Amino acid sequence: MYSTRASFGRRPYMSRPSSPSPSRDRLASSLATRAADAVPAIVRWRPATCEGLDSRILDVVRARRGPAAVPELPRGSGWLFVEVTGDSEAMAIALARQVVGSAGALGGMVVTDPRQAAALWRIREDGAGLAGRTPAGEPAWPGWEDSAVPPGSLGRYLRELDLLLAGHGLTGVPYGHFGEGCLHLRLDFPLAREDGREVLRAFLFDAARLVARHGGSLSGEHGDGRCRSELLPIMYSPQAMDLFRQVKRVFDPGNLLNPGVVVEPSPVDADVRVGPAPPTRSRLALAYRHDGGDFAAAVHRCVGVGKCVADTTAAGGVMCPSYLATRQEKDSTRGRARMLQEMVNGTLVTGGWRAPEVGAVLDLCLACKACSSECPAGVDMAAYKAEVLHQAYRGRPRPRSHYTLGWLPRWARLAARAPAVANAILAAPGLGRAARFTAGVDPRRALPVFAHRSFRSWYARHVGQRVRGGTPVMLVADTFTNYFDPGIGIVRDGEQGKPSFVSYVNDRLGGFEPAGQRVSPWGGSREYRAFPEYYEAMARANTGGAGGAAQMVCT
Repeated sequence: MYSTRASFGRRPYMSRPSSPSPSRDRLASSLATRAADAVPAIVRWRPATCEGLDSRILDVVRARRGPAAVPELPRGSGWLFVEVTGDSEAMAIALARQVVGSAGALGGMVVTDPRQAAALWRIREDGAGLAGRTPAGEPAWPGWEDSAVPPGSLGRYLRELDLLLAGHGLTGVPYGHFGEGCLHLRLDFPLAREDGREVLRAFLFDAARLVARHGGSLSGEHGDGRCRSELLPIMYSPQAMDLFRQVKRVFDPGNLLNPGVVVEPSPVDADVRVGPAPPTRSRLALAYRHDGGDFAAAVHRCVGVGKCVADTTAAGGVMCPSYLATRQEKDSTRGRARMLQEMVNGTLVTGGWRAPEVGAVLDLCLACKACSSECPAGVDMAAYKAEVLHQAYRGRPRPRSHYTLGWLPRWARLAARAPAVANAILAAPGLGRAARFTAGVDPRRALPVFAHRSFRSWYARHVGQRVRGGTPVMLVADTFTNYFDPGIGIVRDGEQGKPSFVSYVNDRLGGFEPAGQRVSPWGGSREYRAFPEYYEAMARANTGGAGGAAQMVCT
């Protein structure tokens, strides 16, 4: 069985204001409705999947991961991703072309390259995390994230839902299984406002009546649970609700199992936590620009998608390595985010930055930053750990490893003056063991060897080779590239046999020019998380020669 994918866009791209606004959000939602209108024609071909995406999800991906993270798509601002199968590759491709032709779309493309298809499907698979923030950067909450209607009614339902959202002053990013009529939508309920719960309750009842008019369901693929049990009488008849109660009495006469769910339900807003946490903005080491400078908002990015507890290594994923080793929730990105949320809430965790529970969950975090690129919600646990350590040890003595590995650039700079002597000292049995003990390194591990010449020294001798007139580039060489393995940063020209970083930059980046005639030193993640203020100052000092327009290349 062969499979191939077809994607096509609906509605021409329309210029929109650069800042999010309710009118822009309603416009973008209308783009999704145009894509939904094509679903009845597509499902007649019996595709394996038919998924809908809105342009705002792609905007989030580009902003978070760069323009290259979104593969080329057909013209449009609302897309359907359709997968079809056939007994041969030629049959699958032919069927995909028929699907594209029947959709009435502005444009379409048939994707057969597995890598391109994987990149497209990754965006869709990460939808729950990507939609966890509105285009304005505000938190988006569940509550109406799983409604479903017959596929033939999806376009009409989306139009009426769009008007309903506007009436309640709410926005969100729609996506979902359009082939099944299932819509996922997280909304910016104003839970921090005094009337936030009333807004939530009023919208949910109006939305329930809307989906019932279209013959749909409150829960397309998830359970009803506490979020929707009070709404069930809108969808089911009194006779059906009475039957639910009778079954409950037979199997659970003491009402011990899930009390307040489905039968005799609690109000939909009864257990809503009003406001995620008070802001945490004062005296922070990091900026948290995408979270309004608020550490509490940053750690609440986690919405429990759970990609960090899924083994994605076969697809090239590396998040989360500590969880893959221990298989314990506390060692996952999600578990750590939940603990930090409780810390800023001050409810279950009351010890603040130095709480032992916080130290326990962060202990095995490698600060590898895999989550910063793979977590669909944009969680950056390496940054959060650096902040916690900085705050916990502010004005206090630190573990000895912080002074050895945390200040490694300082010690390496001293050792680079006489690398042969430094290597001899570290190789001596007694002195080598003492160095490992001081650094907090396992005595069985071999120590790295200092290079006879640092990368910065090499670069200073070859700076005259730089190309003039291009876009400035700042080469950021970390401690290990600079002092231990400079060959990583030295690219040799195959024809002339001469070291030529400039030819590498010119070929790969299109005529860029090294800025400031220097290389900026930097620390690795372990070094940075011990003394973030030291490395922030280093960064400010080293960016002075490049200016704000410099591009950054890390080695």
